[in-house]
Amino acid sequence: MIDKEFLNGIGITDEAAVKQITEAYAADIKAEQDTFATVKTQLDEANKTIKSYKDMDVDGIKKSAEDWQQKYEKLEAQQKEKEYSDKLDKFIKEQGMKNSVYAEYLKGKITEQKLQFDDKGVLAGGDAVVKALRESCPDAFAADPTERAAAPTSGRVLQTMSGVEAKFYEMNPGLRK
Repeated sequence: MIDKEFLNGIGITDEAAVKQITEAYAADIKAEQDTFATVKTQLDEANKTIKSYKDMDVDGIKKSAEDWQQKYEKLEAQQKEKEYSDKLDKFIKEQGMKNSVYAEYLKGKITEQKLQFDDKGVLAGGDAVVKALRESCPDAFAADPTERAAAPTSGRVLQTMSGVEAKFYEMNPGLRK
């Protein structure tokens, strides 16, 4: 350690020089102590981190990640199935099926053939399945809603009338409400 006695012993006796040397030495020692404390703190933190990694159940974490991945994929598949089913239900409803039995039959036929919707929402091959069903079982479909066999009995004129109905009301304008 460099102090006044040490410096006097090596022949440095000037008070100003001794004071300057001891102050510089004390500052250097303080800086080294601060650096040591910082490095020791970092080393302690690194050792704690390493220990936490050693204590970690890596296999358990991997298993948990795999479980979450499977859950995600399952939910994603269920979502896609629901979207497909909803689109298919809408498509079948637009076909004007007479009842739910025929609608389920048509849905089964489409599902059986694994037909898919394109980017525009069109069921590729769906029209062919509907056409085949119309030919084999025309009773499965309701009558065209624009065709009407009789005048409405409610007293109000419908927006969709056959040519005969339109002509009737044209000839009898007083019957319109």
